[in-house]
Amino acid sequence: MGIAAVIVPERALEVTEVDRLPCAPGEVRIEVAYCGVCGSDLHLFFDPPDPLTGHVLGHEFSGIVSEAAADVAGWNPGDRVVVRPIDDCGDCTACRSEDGVCLTGLVRGPGLGRPGGLAESVTVPAGMLHRIPDDLSLRDAALTEPLAVAVRAVERAEVVPGDGVVVFGAGPIGLLVVEVLRASGITDVLVIEPNDARRALASGSGVRTTTPGRVREEAAALFGDGPRAVLECSGHPGCAQDAVDLLGYRGRLVIVGISSVPSEVLLSQVSMFEMTIVGSTAYSERDFDEALGHLAAGRIRVDALVTSVVGLDRVDAKLRELSDGTGPDIKVLVQPTDSGSHDPRNST
Repeated sequence: MGIAAVIVPERALEVTEVDRLPCAPGEVRIEVAYCGVCGSDLHLFFDPPDPLTGHVLGHEFSGIVSEAAADVAGWNPGDRVVVRPIDDCGDCTACRSEDGVCLTGLVRGPGLGRPGGLAESVTVPAGMLHRIPDDLSLRDAALTEPLAVAVRAVERAEVVPGDGVVVFGAGPIGLLVVEVLRASGITDVLVIEPNDARRALASGSGVRTTTPGRVREEAAALFGDGPRAVLECSGHPGCAQDAVDLLGYRGRLVIVGISSVPSEVLLSQVSMFEMTIVGSTAYSERDFDEALGHLAAGRIRVDALVTSVVGLDRVDAKLRELSDGTGPDIKVLVQPTDSGSHDPRNST
């Protein structure tokens, strides 16, 4: 038996004992060291009409391999790993492309279609594993998944040093986008965020920040004819038109944030200025490897972003704080056990 934070009928997370099932063919068992709490977890927890009773959330996690199925090669107990939680189908257009994201694989990955990382241990297909570099801690490696989202978003923006960029939203993904831009040598960045604390955190990366009410004035002063790209990371439906209003000729809008309601965009404006609107979802293997490389090289301000590390017993409260905005947290990591504390490379 093991323990996990399981969704119960009262729409709450309850820490309870769960069966410790053996590894199926092709699978490994990971003792979870750290698991991040994500906006997708909030949607899965609060949005369905009926609670996802019995489900275990968590798709941003690092840990240590404890066992592997007999047919798995290359992975051994004690290996430190981080999980790319996409179970690629291998047959779709995305899988056949050089750098696609398999949506089928995304929805059947851990935390979504199968039990996730808010547990002492979890089994996953061995193909999801990425080895953690020797100098990278288990705690910091747990940020690989959300950082990979940011890596892909910046790639989709097609910007280079010297280009002007606007980022809407300084939540975890928006802040990681800023970190990736900075690591890529792109410093002409303006971040739009109503929350004072989050604006201050973004400023720590050396970028300009402002509130939504002053965005046009600030953008005009910084970029003249408009920024090269806008990355919409807030998920607010009104930001799409705001972004189009800011962009210059042949500017590029990248939709990263998830909104459950429609957005209105004046298409004549998009057409006349020959703008490009693209989406960005999840990450490819290449994006994931690049994110892991950024972390290993120390190019990301992890300590500024991780604001809480809690046990499984605090996850329910943290989900509610994050949902209603009553807490100060940016990124919450969950430490189901103390398996990471014995790793000398693990920071506190």
